[in-house]
Amino acid sequence: MALKGKKPKQLSRRLRLFMHGEAGVGKTTAVCQMPKPYIIDTERGTDHYADLIESVGGSVFQSNDIDEIIEEIRTLRSEKHDFQTLGFDSHSSFYHRILEEAAARVGEEYGRHYAEANKVMRRITNLMLGLDMNLVVTAHSKPVYGDDMKILSYTFDGWKKSDYIFDLVLELRRGSPTQRYASVKKTRLESFPDGETFEWTREALGERYNLKDMERSATIVKVATPSQVKEIETLTNMMTDGNEFVGKCLSKAGVDTLADLTTEQAAKMVAHFTTTIGGLHV
Repeated sequence: MALKGKKPKQLSRRLRLFMHGEAGVGKTTAVCQMPKPYIIDTERGTDHYADLIESVGGSVFQSNDIDEIIEEIRTLRSEKHDFQTLGFDSHSSFYHRILEEAAARVGEEYGRHYAEANKVMRRITNLMLGLDMNLVVTAHSKPVYGDDMKILSYTFDGWKKSDYIFDLVLELRRGSPTQRYASVKKTRLESFPDGETFEWTREALGERYNLKDMERSATIVKVATPSQVKEIETLTNMMTDGNEFVGKCLSKAGVDTLADLTTEQAAKMVAHFTTTIGGLHV
């Protein structure tokens, strides 16, 4: 069997940025300054930035409701709009909200509520990563303690796997009253060397990241239709290994439900089921 590997190519990528810092360090301001941001505000942090958001062509959706947020992201994925950046401010307050809801549903024994909440975070994160938009997510900072409760460093407060997903993780901190600095905590980007600290401004970001990638129009995805989803569910129940196949397809597509598939992905699944079932009846 021939090997399937291909020579790697340098791809044009949207910005995938996760930033954390203490209160008042400028995380929300940073999100509001991104190109045409659509900001999901989970803690009403944007209330005082209306003029700034309007000046860059942005909008705000204030909610802490899981279903509302999922539906809003799915709409950004499938309906035409002018926004170029999805901002999520903040990850921390939303994560603790869904932890509380998970604890009420399944209890806290053996950390069940964490497993339940992490499923929600994984789905929302996969949906956000599926957008053809820049993604900028903020989180609160929390201390990392050593012996005798000595503070060794700071990390983000939220879903522990968040930093694995993003190309760039920054910690924001104060300098002078008018200055903010960013320390690179994790990077896949050559223009942001690991461990570097630089003065944080919108202009500094633009000097380091290709603005053409950040400011291009979003490509809209045609998502699976209700009839496709229903057909897949029907065909799944006709095969003994149907659920296993669906699980593999969802994992490969980077989504968690049939409704989040594209029409093309759903059509391929239907074709596979139809061919397999037809072969079983030959």
